[in-house]
Amino acid sequence: MSFIASIIDSLSKLSGVLPVFCAVLSCLFSPNLLAETKPINGYILSPLPEAAAARAVRHQRIADRRQGPIVMVHRGAFAFAPENTLEAYAAAMDYGADGCEVDIRRTADGVLVMFHDDGLERMTDAIGPIHQHTYSEVVALRFRSFYGARPGTGLPTLAAVLELARQRAMLLHLDIKEPGLEEDIAKLLDAADVWDHVVEVNEANASELRKNPKLQRLAYKASGLQGGRLDMDPAKVKEALARPGKMILVDDPRVAARELNRPPHRIRLPDSFRAPWPTNLPAIRRDTHSFSPPHFLRALSKRVDGRSLDELEKLLTADFTERTDLEGDVAYQQKRATRIVERAWAAERIGQLGTKSSRAVQLLEQQVVNRSLHRDWAWHGLDGAMAARALGALRATESVPVLVRAFFAIDPELKKMIQPPANYPYVWTDFRPKLEMVVTLGDLPCEQSKAFLLDYLAMDENAAGKFSAPLFEEATKALLRQDLTRDELKSLLQSRHSAVRGTAILECLDHPTDSRAAMLKAAQPWALDLPTALSQARSGRSWHSPSPRAGPR
Repeated sequence: MSFIASIIDSLSKLSGVLPVFCAVLSCLFSPNLLAETKPINGYILSPLPEAAAARAVRHQRIADRRQGPIVMVHRGAFAFAPENTLEAYAAAMDYGADGCEVDIRRTADGVLVMFHDDGLERMTDAIGPIHQHTYSEVVALRFRSFYGARPGTGLPTLAAVLELARQRAMLLHLDIKEPGLEEDIAKLLDAADVWDHVVEVNEANASELRKNPKLQRLAYKASGLQGGRLDMDPAKVKEALARPGKMILVDDPRVAARELNRPPHRIRLPDSFRAPWPTNLPAIRRDTHSFSPPHFLRALSKRVDGRSLDELEKLLTADFTERTDLEGDVAYQQKRATRIVERAWAAERIGQLGTKSSRAVQLLEQQVVNRSLHRDWAWHGLDGAMAARALGALRATESVPVLVRAFFAIDPELKKMIQPPANYPYVWTDFRPKLEMVVTLGDLPCEQSKAFLLDYLAMDENAAGKFSAPLFEEATKALLRQDLTRDELKSLLQSRHSAVRGTAILECLDHPTDSRAAMLKAAQPWALDLPTALSQARSGRSWHSPSPRAGPR
């Protein structure tokens, strides 16, 4: 697991008519959806029928896979599609994996879906925890382009993932991200008859599931190859495969598949995973004691014209003297949360409008510098993060100096925050706005943003850790959106940081140019033998599978 993913995991622990109606409401808090003209299908909510003969073949294929060696892919192969989507899971299997680690959460109306973060902001254009949004809302969301979005990709249900697991004989490592889900997960595992697919369940939120006699856990040879892109180091992968145990865990399966001589088998996702909007979902579970961004933003959109730059700017200029006030009771802190979300939504909308004015840029810059503190990690720094993202959307290159200074600035008020887990400095609590600053600098190519990214990637982990959790992978992707010399590109491909080197190899492989291909051949020629995401896109993922018994990997 990468540094930033570790922090997100750790900090999260601290802290029909109906469907169409819900889809319309979702537009109110995610205005990009206003452009949608066609209804969006959901994903299946229960397993599909399975013939007895097919079931027998499937269980045999699973038994064969469990013999090992097993390659498990962390959240799916997200070089090909956004993490925790059917497309990412299928790509992992296409390119030589045996299964995937998957993250499970529940929507406001009780649907088990796949998503890692507590909040939707990093991956999508929505705001707030996923458990406060309905199934209809989350499945209609658009993923951000930085995370490999493709048209039609959505958050799948657990039922759809289990159906994919049955069709592809896919092993599963379950990471249950919140309490209270075990019973429903067990029921779905029973209904799909896939207990033998499950090879591991994380300890958090799963004490009963781990004691279920139907669960047959397997041991990892190595589980840390996904951290720091060690999965793109052939020597490290080979060493891990030689260790005792059954499984390794990676972010990308291609190097492991190369070591195991597994060719790709690309298979199109069938339409059977999709389904019409359900009209019989259980009643929405509402927590009247906590702040709900979807409800708040629906009301906000009725009194503020989200298409008016003037009205949005007024939200950013409204007085907020309590921006860093961490004292006070729950009601007071919820009031502060509403103001933070209001500022975040206004910034996001300005970026989506794409109407650039000097006033808007100035206000967004101020919000980046003066982002809000909150003891609840769902709201901490959210307004600053969204303002940075908006500056990128507006292509405000003139804001690069402000972003760079803001990244290096350490707010002493952070010491008043709830301390992060052991071994995480207090400055790492600012990971969200700092992450967005790095991503935005990739959207704003110029000499100063390029110089910052080059200097940052030249730091060691201790130096980088003085400003935030190290963001080497994100900074490498951002830098590769700049105009680089061949020497600069070569230095990335030969970086001492495995995270930088591995990310650069994948980006050059999957998004080639003549210069990138030449430097890859000079610096990492072995990587040219790996299959590419580009070849998958051109093929349409339409290869046929081998015989049913052998099955595609």
